[in-house]
Amino acid sequence: MSKWYRWYRGDALRLILSFLLVFSCIPSGGGTLAEGMQLKTGNYYYSPAPDAGNSPDNGAIGLVSSEGGKLLDNLTTTYAGWMGSATSKGTVQVVFDLLKDYPLDSINIVLNSPNSYWGYKQFTVKYRPEAATDYYYIAGKHVKSGTALNDSVNIKVNNKTARFIVIDIKRSNAYQHIPLTEVQIYKGVGDEGQNPAPAFTVEQMQAELKKDALMVDKFGQWIYETWTGKVVTDTQLQEEYANEAEALAKVSLDRRKYDQYGGIKSGGQYTGTGFFRLEQIDKKWWFITPDGHKFILKGVDATSIWEWGYGTPYKRADGTPRKVFEELPDPSVYTPAYTNDLNGERVSFVIANVMKKYGSDYESKWEEITKKRLINWGFNAFSKWTRPNNVTFPYIQVLQDPMNLKRIQWTYDVFDSQAESIIDNALCAQLHKARNDRWLIGYTYDNEAGWTTDIVKEILTYDSTSAAKRAFVDFLAPRYNNDIDAVNQLLGTNAESFDTLKNTSIAIAHVPAVDVSDYIKLASKTYFSTIRTIIEKYDSNHLFLGSSIVATWRTSLDWDSAAMGFVDAFSVDNYSKDAGWLSRYEAFGKPLLNLEYTFSTSERGLSPANAATSTASIADRGAAFKAFIEGQTAHPLFVGSGWFGYFDQAVTGRRDGENYNTGLVNQQDQPYTDMVNIMKTVNSEVEAIHENGHS
Repeated sequence: MSKWYRWYRGDALRLILSFLLVFSCIPSGGGTLAEGMQLKTGNYYYSPAPDAGNSPDNGAIGLVSSEGGKLLDNLTTTYAGWMGSATSKGTVQVVFDLLKDYPLDSINIVLNSPNSYWGYKQFTVKYRPEAATDYYYIAGKHVKSGTALNDSVNIKVNNKTARFIVIDIKRSNAYQHIPLTEVQIYKGVGDEGQNPAPAFTVEQMQAELKKDALMVDKFGQWIYETWTGKVVTDTQLQEEYANEAEALAKVSLDRRKYDQYGGIKSGGQYTGTGFFRLEQIDKKWWFITPDGHKFILKGVDATSIWEWGYGTPYKRADGTPRKVFEELPDPSVYTPAYTNDLNGERVSFVIANVMKKYGSDYESKWEEITKKRLINWGFNAFSKWTRPNNVTFPYIQVLQDPMNLKRIQWTYDVFDSQAESIIDNALCAQLHKARNDRWLIGYTYDNEAGWTTDIVKEILTYDSTSAAKRAFVDFLAPRYNNDIDAVNQLLGTNAESFDTLKNTSIAIAHVPAVDVSDYIKLASKTYFSTIRTIIEKYDSNHLFLGSSIVATWRTSLDWDSAAMGFVDAFSVDNYSKDAGWLSRYEAFGKPLLNLEYTFSTSERGLSPANAATSTASIADRGAAFKAFIEGQTAHPLFVGSGWFGYFDQAVTGRRDGENYNTGLVNQQDQPYTDMVNIMKTVNSEVEAIHENGHS
């Protein structure tokens, strides 16, 4: 046999077969594709248009051909990207039109990040066949875990039929850049649609992006998973109430161990003033109850069934119904579940389920069960936000900053001459009313709103109508001997006088860091001294516990440090698994509180509050609680914390889109038993851990 013949029979035959295989993968106007083949048919559309990546996708404001675009080119070196900024959209979307229905096996999403500034929080893949004109189904959700730059996630579609696919990708924060490298759509088993329909126009694709996806059943539960205990009937809820009531029948606060406020009797007797106070004993800080016993706050936030954040909008912004519910509670039967107030028009599956579960006099029955649950699980206080109307526990009151203050981004102008009187008028009645309440531990004011260089940067662009801008110039002038020439040279300005400087825009880059730092400290002292003065004016019996800042967001150590001279304890909201946040404030020696923390998972359609508090499963939430609480409690400055919150948020999201798995119980009023059993053990040991400095 000649060499030529062997080549023809071997390599040439393989070449022909390879050509035929490649050709069979190219979608045509008709015909049937084999199972497992990758679909590259039709078009896709972005909202907003990518402003990074490769052409033709980068900047695409129209349709992109699936055959010519970068998302289906099987190359990880090309991509679409969205740059983050202060004004960037929290969610970006892309919709695919396959031109006709196909059974889908899976969709592989590749998101490869060039560096750590790129990434995403989570994405959702939705689909609809041509027959489902009003809404989508959800193929899967994926929450980013870990810090790896490259991510490839396979979403199983299990032979469901679809012509349209939508991918929603959320940022972790406004400044995060989002990559989308590849979308690989694989055909499954089943019948294809008829001949391709006309491709959707840009306007039609935009309409697709606005369509909802079906999410929950009539109890507010995720329809795409099953689990043990998932509610299927009202009778099930009622039986669960009867069983739990029997199990908790003998639960009450152990008065041999605790005083009426939850203070531990074995810790010794100290001066009882009739109100909660703070005392440092053997170099460790403690609350002291009105009866004179040591107390560590073991609180729960947002414990009321009426908490607005547990509801979910049932209408879209344009007033049309949201197509996310299989069935809404009957508004004539469950009228209290529907609300329309400053927090928007919404329905609460929590309230509807509580009404179904407890029947007549549902609120008082639920309150009785809730109080017994919290005692049984070792919690001893309502730490922030709403609380039940008729359950007596120690509590912290959040004093809200009035909305008619002169705002600067997330905060307000503390130097405004009207600020003190506005705050005084807003708070005086509630302070006066609470002044003799022995169950009130103390107050926080405002929430998660300190000053940073970003606030100063904006103030410097204002004119003299801004009290903060006038205060800055008045602060700066004596630091440079009231020499306008020296200040002009420093700031790169040419103001004739300091009065003129107050009307001159100043670039923060020209202001020495020490001046920015000291100005923030001045603002902080003004803020906290004002609030302390107002509290003491109407209520000298209760503690001022700070403003629940987030140490790494919307505050600065300059702001925090200057507050220490005016607060009785300093409070933070710390959503992480790291108890090391306490070290940031050790040098100040103030008692420290963590008034919002949680651990959550992405099971059952819910989302974790953030990547730092995410756990792999519901069971892991309790283990995360144990490690975190033991780490915090051992610190001598620590005096307590508050779990956020009592219920999960709605799967379908509150008005700002949050749908976090934060609850001790779900929206069907079912406790996360495995988790709360761990909490019960840990909470019983908290005082001993704090006393001994270790678990």
